[in-house]
Amino acid sequence: MASYVTSQQQQHPSNYQYPSQQPHIPDEDAKAPYDDLIDQYAAPYTSNAQHKTFNLAHGRTTSFPLTHKPTNPSDVSTKDIEGSTTEGHDWGYPPGPPAAEKEEQQSVWSKFIPDSIACRLYLLTVLIETTVDLAIEADLFVRFQDIKEDQKNHTAENKMPVYLSLFALAHVFQFGMALDAVFNRNTLQFIFLAVFNAILLAYSVIQIGEVHGLIPLNTPGFSHIPINILTRIIPIVVAVAECAYIGLGYKIYTEFGWKVYKKLGADRRIKSMYAHYQIFLCLVKFDLFFWVGFSVQFIWLVLNHGDAEYYLTCAALPVSILVLVEGHLAARYESKWMMITFMGGCAAAMVYFTYKLVKVLRYRDTDTFVLVWKTMTCFSVLAIVLLIATVVFTCLVMRNFGRGLKTQMQRNKNKTGLQRGKSQYAHNGSMSTHPNRMSID
Repeated sequence: MASYVTSQQQQHPSNYQYPSQQPHIPDEDAKAPYDDLIDQYAAPYTSNAQHKTFNLAHGRTTSFPLTHKPTNPSDVSTKDIEGSTTEGHDWGYPPGPPAAEKEEQQSVWSKFIPDSIACRLYLLTVLIETTVDLAIEADLFVRFQDIKEDQKNHTAENKMPVYLSLFALAHVFQFGMALDAVFNRNTLQFIFLAVFNAILLAYSVIQIGEVHGLIPLNTPGFSHIPINILTRIIPIVVAVAECAYIGLGYKIYTEFGWKVYKKLGADRRIKSMYAHYQIFLCLVKFDLFFWVGFSVQFIWLVLNHGDAEYYLTCAALPVSILVLVEGHLAARYESKWMMITFMGGCAAAMVYFTYKLVKVLRYRDTDTFVLVWKTMTCFSVLAIVLLIATVVFTCLVMRNFGRGLKTQMQRNKNKTGLQRGKSQYAHNGSMSTHPNRMSID
């Protein structure tokens, strides 16, 4: 204990002097006189002071000329970006609604020919294939017309022009469907087009033997290319185009997948209903081609002008087209009564094609059907298969009525899109001249 006291005395010696307490000064003596304060703050600043006095003679005018543009502290150049401006704006109070900007009208060509390289290459491939095959078909038709009467096969005189016309019509239909697929962003339609082009490839191979049997090899044409070479060019062109359709179709499918996601959102239920809707539209469009193709063959190659069936078939052709258009509108606007009417038309078409198929197979050995029964059988079978698939997807689409697909598609159709606002410079003058500044009086 004694050692602890000794150490404490060494740390704090007894002769340590504490600071003396300051004398108490009354508050009245510590305050500066009011006149001294007035004299102090009324004195002007020196010439090297950083602050300037407020000149009452200037009033509430701007601190810089109106033509002066304030400096933008940014590394971005002052080049006009998306129409933004650095000019001052006269802000009113309260601020008015933003001015409605004119929406940029998208041109028709930009809808059919988008910026996508894959879509452009796809359309270019279809156009080249259509042009080359139509030119060859026209050359074959001219050569068939130039055959001498003693060399013509009168039994096949009507058959050849019809088949050449159908093949040309198929290429025109394919090109129109390609434009429609790009315009409507129908990804599944590209798959249907690849299958349709494969059917054209098979038909072009079959056509080689038919042309060689009907047109002599030494028949001249406007191209002066031998027929055996000319007929082999068509399947080669179609085969190369088929490879391009598969590759480009996959690329387009991946591109349109993101666009469909932005259009419909992440709801898988809506996406599933939209897929059913797209498949239904594709089936209706291809139904149109096979219905028209079969009817044209039956009218021109089988029926006689004096038969009652001839006039009934001619009358049924435009009615069938109207039924298919009704189905398209029924699915688009979700009309149940129109869809029921469409299903009734499909049932009638099923009975019609089944009856024609049985008739063709029953009388295939007669003079009327001996040269056309193979092609008509193929058309009728494909039409029946497409009709069955159409009825199935009609039920699926009709079941989806009222579940939100129409609303989602209509909302996206009316949406103008999100647009980035233009940059504005809020510092257009001194705070003393800003009409919307907050002040405390």
